[in-house]
Amino acid sequence: MRFNGRVRVAAALVLALAVAFPRPAAAQDQAAELARELAALRAEVQQLRARIDALTAPSPAEAPAAPSLEIVQAQVAELAQTKVESTTRFPVRLFGTVHAGVFANSANANWLDNPNIINATPADGEAGTMSASMRQTRIGFAADGPTLGSVRTNAVVAMDFFGGIPGFQTGQVMGLPRLLVAYARIEGAKTALEVGQDHVILAPRDPTSLAAYSFPLLFRSGNLYLRAPQVRVERTFASRLRAAAGIVAPIGGDLVGDAYLFVPPALGGERSQRPGVQARFAYTAGEATDRRMVDIGVSGHTGWERRGTALVNGWAAALDFAARRDVVGVAGELFVGDNADAFGGATGLDARSAGGWSELQLFPSSRVAFTAGAGVDRVRGDRRLTLVRGENRSAYGNVIFSLTPEVQASFEYRWLKTFAGTAERPNHHFDWVLVHKF
Repeated sequence: MRFNGRVRVAAALVLALAVAFPRPAAAQDQAAELARELAALRAEVQQLRARIDALTAPSPAEAPAAPSLEIVQAQVAELAQTKVESTTRFPVRLFGTVHAGVFANSANANWLDNPNIINATPADGEAGTMSASMRQTRIGFAADGPTLGSVRTNAVVAMDFFGGIPGFQTGQVMGLPRLLVAYARIEGAKTALEVGQDHVILAPRDPTSLAAYSFPLLFRSGNLYLRAPQVRVERTFASRLRAAAGIVAPIGGDLVGDAYLFVPPALGGERSQRPGVQARFAYTAGEATDRRMVDIGVSGHTGWERRGTALVNGWAAALDFAARRDVVGVAGELFVGDNADAFGGATGLDARSAGGWSELQLFPSSRVAFTAGAGVDRVRGDRRLTLVRGENRSAYGNVIFSLTPEVQASFEYRWLKTFAGTAERPNHHFDWVLVHKF
């Protein structure tokens, strides 16, 4: 302290003067008394300083703990990253998944790496296949926009390489890019507005699978699915009730053929000149990553297609659910619909259909998860067309190992049977997958 330093200087000066200039006995006594008083004052100042230090020092419970080695390494790695920068100067995050898959089929599957229809056996009688692919690899960007009070804005763009292959001798290793999602969101405390391409509001839940990464498992076997341009509004009521409603681009699911098209053609949906309408209402307690959660939702879709001079209506209704309690979880979906081939209903045909899927999940540890489930999609009622398929049945099981939060491996078995008239076409599909997320 500065005061303590001044006391020391004054005491030294007094003693020096006493030695240099001898004084009478009375003066010497006064000098000695002054020195004693200064020494006592110095001792009191030191005691006061010690008390102040004791009062201001943090207690052992309040003292900050030394960071662990893992935390320090993570902080160093984060600081060492090259930052992605946008022209608007708002934060941009790069994310993605390197997806390597090895697969085999026992029959003549339509998609070798992710079959959903089993075709007739080739004329030579040899139907089995085996290969490997990286075309389910994914990459994307997420950007945070300006914040207006309590309202936040953000945007996401993601793509994979599941868009087909070029007509080249080794086109199997040249997967073409495919747009997955591209949307912007404005989010408040309870209300959100989204504009862009995303999973449709109808039946948003999919079975658990690393092998079926780019196209969800059980498509055309009980799982309705489509990503499409849309405008939607989401609202949370009383913290656990959630609603979503919006309009969707008129995708009719009637584009056939293998030719490459530079622009979308004017098909039944586009010629209807009106969008589809969808909505979902759900009860949600907890998040999908929680050890205890419940999510039950009902959703619906209505749309139109023009066929000749007639305007034909298509519709679908679905009930989806998911629940988990500690190490056990369940999930699934039930649906009915008419002309829902755009979503994979009626095994992808224009007909009335009903079906669904369900699965059981086991989480024995944080690094291992087991899943087993089944699905069915059955054409029902008046078959207005001569249908090449009447039903798809499927069952599956997989185990997923989380080696680290970023690296996962999985082995999956799928059984799929397509009923075509009186013919039954079974297929056994095996998949081994390794993914690295970043």
